[in-house]
Amino acid sequence: MFTKAGNKFQKIMVVALAACVMAVSLTQIAKASSSSQKLESKAAQIVDKEVKANDSTKKKLKKLFTYLQKEYDYGRKVGFDAYSGWEKDYAMEMFEDKKGSCYHYAAAYAFLAKKASGCSTRIGIGQTDGFSGKLQKHAWTEVKIGGKWYVLDPNMDKYAADSSGKYCLKKRNSLKNTYNKFKDTKYYNVAF
Repeated sequence: MFTKAGNKFQKIMVVALAACVMAVSLTQIAKASSSSQKLESKAAQIVDKEVKANDSTKKKLKKLFTYLQKEYDYGRKVGFDAYSGWEKDYAMEMFEDKKGSCYHYAAAYAFLAKKASGCSTRIGIGQTDGFSGKLQKHAWTEVKIGGKWYVLDPNMDKYAADSSGKYCLKKRNSLKNTYNKFKDTKYYNVAF
């Protein structure tokens, strides 16, 4: 049986534990918010440098596509883990390291496209046979313009054979042999 002192101690411990849990949660929320602000700031910096405010949406997207291909390289990273917020982390890694995997290219481009256009933007994660004819895991960006989804895949466009411009602002359905035929695609909507 608990004594009055034991019950009081138990209540104090419950309150202390609840306070610790709240402190950790608030710290994680603040860290995530700071990370989002840093990413949005970096994306805004690049967009402001690379596009003009009066450029059309498609022109902005093409300029950023070319920028990413020209300024960033491929850097193989082992494995991919779709944890909550991975796309923001991968985009920042790309901006900081100036190289990354297809997941990094897709994330970095998606946030630049979102910042520049304000259009619905998503990252597709699935498989493609677009590089070598053999099925492999891949990530790409899609932007919704005028009710239609367009593929923008700077990684595929830069490294697949004979692909210059082939994966820039192409209607998703026109690339169904590269992206649509595989049923395991998962989409991640992009937001700061």
